[in-house]
Amino acid sequence: MARPTRIETARKNLARLTGALEDATLIAAEGQAAPDIMDARQTCDRLITELETCLGHLHRLRRRLG
Repeated sequence: MARPTRIETARKNLARLTGALEDATLIAAEGQAAPDIMDARQTCDRLITELETCLGHLHRLRRRLG
């Protein structure tokens, strides 16, 4: 099998990132319905973790692209 080109690899990584950002969107939407401050804080913590993961993936992808 032929080795995937860098652009194909980048596209696959961006597709995965899109999925992760969609997950983050769902977390944020859940937070809108938080019944109290404690739930809102927990949602915020989950969202921060998800977005930091996304940012890490983006930085790695950017370095690979040169």
